[in-house]
Amino acid sequence: MKYYFLVAYLPEIHRDDKKLKIRLSDLLAEKNHITEQDWKQVELLLLAGDLLQIERLLRGKSVEVEYSLYGMGFWREQLKSPKDVPEFMAEQFETIAAEGLSPRNLERIHEAYYDYVIEKTSSPFLRAYMIFERDLRNTVAAVRARRRGLPPSDSLVGEGDVVDQLSRSSGEDFGLSAEYAWIEKIVSAKGPLEMEEAIQQIIWDTIDEMTEKLDFDFDVVLAYLLKLHLVERNVSLSEEQGMETVRHLEEL
Repeated sequence: MKYYFLVAYLPEIHRDDKKLKIRLSDLLAEKNHITEQDWKQVELLLLAGDLLQIERLLRGKSVEVEYSLYGMGFWREQLKSPKDVPEFMAEQFETIAAEGLSPRNLERIHEAYYDYVIEKTSSPFLRAYMIFERDLRNTVAAVRARRRGLPPSDSLVGEGDVVDQLSRSSGEDFGLSAEYAWIEKIVSAKGPLEMEEAIQQIIWDTIDEMTEKLDFDFDVVLAYLLKLHLVERNVSLSEEQGMETVRHLEEL
């Protein structure tokens, strides 16, 4: 199905926008204009917010994640008695609920999420994006582990050639720069802020590359949703930092 009106309605956005012309909630409010099958793809993306919500609760932070499929109340109950956890994460969630928070347990639930979306999505774009995001996530984890003098293999999720290469290669670029040109930006990033800047630019550029030949397909809407979420998060963080500066000045 083509989404001529919806795609035409979406305002242009840039990664460094400081003000939002549209919010993600506005786009999600268009549910009634989206087919059931296509909306399932949106729900697959929203599940990522539930993973963040689980992590927050396990860390003792009762802060609602704005965009998720199930929400904080659902996961708070599941932590007490995991009866209705989605099947794809049931085993990993029970382990987390029983053992508590650990980096490895979180990696397993993220691994289950990526596998689930890649298997279930009917969107070629979303499948390709999730594979890319998993590879990017693993690359960042491997670089950070190496800088700490730790084996990268302990921080990776999933299986496959990229995971094997990140686990075994001693090369600065893990022998992957020919396949992934963006890896050089990750390897050369000097600190957390530079690393985050590199990650966001890589994501933005990759989404553009994946959708450059699409016109009014729903994959264009999914791509826009991903980019809007990134911009909205950055704007929110900037606003929070600004308010913190104001509060600090008022206390002087």
